[in-house]
Amino acid sequence: MASIKDVAKKAGVSTATVSRVLNNHPSVVPETRQAVRDAMDYLCYVPSKSAFQLSGKRSGLVAVVLPNLVNPHFCELLATFEEEARYIGKTVIVKTHQNQPQQDKQIIHTLIGMGIDCLLWVPTEAEAELAEWLTATRIPVAVVTQVSRFFNSVSINQSKGAASIAEHFIQTGHTSFGFIAQESVDTRKVSSWTKKITSQGFTLDRENQFWIAKGEGEKTSGHISILDDIIEKLASRRQRCSCLWVYNDVAASYIIDGLKEKGVSVPKDIAIASFDNTLLAQTKRITSVAQPIHEIAHLAFQMVKNENNREGIEMYEITSRLIIRESSVNINVTIL
Repeated sequence: MASIKDVAKKAGVSTATVSRVLNNHPSVVPETRQAVRDAMDYLCYVPSKSAFQLSGKRSGLVAVVLPNLVNPHFCELLATFEEEARYIGKTVIVKTHQNQPQQDKQIIHTLIGMGIDCLLWVPTEAEAELAEWLTATRIPVAVVTQVSRFFNSVSINQSKGAASIAEHFIQTGHTSFGFIAQESVDTRKVSSWTKKITSQGFTLDRENQFWIAKGEGEKTSGHISILDDIIEKLASRRQRCSCLWVYNDVAASYIIDGLKEKGVSVPKDIAIASFDNTLLAQTKRITSVAQPIHEIAHLAFQMVKNENNREGIEMYEITSRLIIRESSVNINVTIL
């Protein structure tokens, strides 16, 4: 079985550096951290959980609570959390709350009772109700992909992401705009989107604004009928919007396929862009706002590791960027 000395030798660093990587210390530069992790993988090195527990840690369990695993964005986030945890000798427990506050509260209570080391959480509205009790447990918490008033959090700048989509549509000549968004979840996005469009002298037609209830677009049942109704409305109109942003890649993919079945061409008749830039957006060539999943996961782990050494609440907001693909523009490649 490989030792920490073997990892250090393979990576070309000291055993102290390997130890800092195992403890997720912020002083280690990304290149060195990756070299150590590559050496760990090559040597099949597994950190000793007992060593972490003797150093004052509890169970070695990292709880990850997500809305669902239907959206590939959350699957990719989970995979990165598991990768981060594996390299520091911890085990991930994952639960989904399906955007149900009561289920969210029950899950959190159960996990705390299991003696978890920390909690990485995409919360429902139950966050406010749980804040005082959860803080009293002294379990380190990091809210991910959302901004929190109660806990440390790491997210992308959703407003700039929405504004970048609006700017892209304006620059490509569109004058009639629409969106599909989730109530309460996407309020900031819509506000930023609207501000960018109206600042350029354009107006927003109310009939091209589609709101759906939070979580309804990510249920394993009922999702298709909601989007089917929107597809039918868009396809049946003579004066439809010429561009549309959709709240995530899953919904955008379904909308694109549905419109094409109705004879509506994308992007010729309606240009479409979405959020998250998951593997689905990449494979189906959907213009999408990218979220740096690896950076979000790493910062979240840093937050829960160092939470007891900090005063007040910290928030990391990472700048997003728009990846432009064939769903919003005609891309012609000429081979010479």
